[in-house]
Amino acid sequence: MFRREQIGYALALLMDMCMMATLFFAVPRRAADAGMDAVRLGWLSGMFFVAYAVVSPLAGKLSDRFGRMPFMVGGLVVAGGLMWACAYETRFTALLALCGVTGAAAALFWPTLIAWFSEGLRGAALVRVLGIYCISWNIGLGIGSVGSGKLYEADPWWSFAVFGSITLAAPLLLLLRSRVASGGDNAMPVPVDRATALRFMWAGWMANLTVLLGFGAVQAMFPQLATHLGVSPSLHGQLFGASRGAAVVAFLVMGWSHAWHHRTWPLVAGYVAGVAGALAIAFTSSVPLFFVGFIVLGFINGAVYLASIFYAMEAFEGKAAGAGWTEMVLGAGSFLGPVAAGFVGDAWGLRAPYFFAAVLFVAGAVAQVGLDFAARRR
Repeated sequence: MFRREQIGYALALLMDMCMMATLFFAVPRRAADAGMDAVRLGWLSGMFFVAYAVVSPLAGKLSDRFGRMPFMVGGLVVAGGLMWACAYETRFTALLALCGVTGAAAALFWPTLIAWFSEGLRGAALVRVLGIYCISWNIGLGIGSVGSGKLYEADPWWSFAVFGSITLAAPLLLLLRSRVASGGDNAMPVPVDRATALRFMWAGWMANLTVLLGFGAVQAMFPQLATHLGVSPSLHGQLFGASRGAAVVAFLVMGWSHAWHHRTWPLVAGYVAGVAGALAIAFTSSVPLFFVGFIVLGFINGAVYLASIFYAMEAFEGKAAGAGWTEMVLGAGSFLGPVAAGFVGDAWGLRAPYFFAAVLFVAGAVAQVGLDFAARRR
C-alpha cells in the first residue's frame, strides 16, 4: 500500500510535466514561430493563470466540503483533453480560450491535491512533505521543458499528443490503494503567535506575487527573444529546464534548514537575487549568461513559493482553502506578469520586459523592508 503523499508526488510531477510541455512551451513557441507579437504572447501565457486565479479559492473550499477525488479526476481529464485540442489550433482566439479553460481545470486539481496528501500534517512534517511535493512538480517542469523541446523539433504535434495522453492516463494512479500520512513531527520548528503567523502569511503572498510577476514576464517573453536570436527549441527547453532544476535545489535547502522560518531577510535576499537574474538576461545575448539568469530566477521562484504555501497552510484551518488562496496568488502573478510584459515589450522592444522584471523585484524588496519595519514598531 502506498502513502498518499507518494501518489501525490507522482501526480504533481506528471501534471506539471505535461502543463509545461504543452501550455507553457509548445503553445507560446509555436505562436512566436508564427510571428505573433509580444502582446499576444503575453495573453496566451496569462489567460491560463487568470482562470486559475479565479477558480482556485472556490475549488479549494468546495473540495473541503464535498471531497477531493471528483475535483482531482475531473481536472486531469479535462486538462488532458484540452492539451490534445491545442495540437489542432493555431488561431489566437481559439488558443486563448483553450488556455483559459485549461487553467480552470488545473485549478480544480492543484489545491485539492495538496490538501488530499497533506491531511493531518503541520509544522516540520508539513514542511518536509511540501518540500518533496515541490521538488516533484519542478522535476516535472524540467522534464516537460526539455522533452517538449526535443519533440517540437521533430513536429510540434508530438508535444501535444504525447503529454496530453499522459495527462489523460494520470487518474489511474488514484486507483492505487493508499493510506493517510502519519503525522510524524508536527511541532513547529520556531513556535510563533497568531499575529506573527498571519503577518508572514501576507508577507509570503506578497513575495510570491512579486516574484511570479517578474518570473512570469521573463518566461512568457523569452520565446520571442529566442526566435529573434536564433535560439533552437531544444536549447530554449534546456534553459527553462535549468530554472526548474534550480528550484529543486531551493526546495532541498529549505527542507533541510529551518533558518528561513518567519524571518524577513530570506525574502529580501530573494528579491535582490531576482534583480541580478533579470538583468543577466536583459544585457546579453550570451547563452551561458542566459543560463545564469534562468537558474537564479528559478531558485528564488521555488524558494518563495514553498515559503508562501507553508505560511498559508499553517495559518488556515482548512488546508484546501489555504492552498487555494496561495494558488490564486500564484495565478494572479503569473497572469499579470506576462500580460504587462507583453505591453512593455511591444512599446519598448525585446529587452524591455527583463528590465521591467528587475524593477518589480526592487519594488518588492523595498515594500518588504517597509512592512517589516512597520510591524516591529507596533
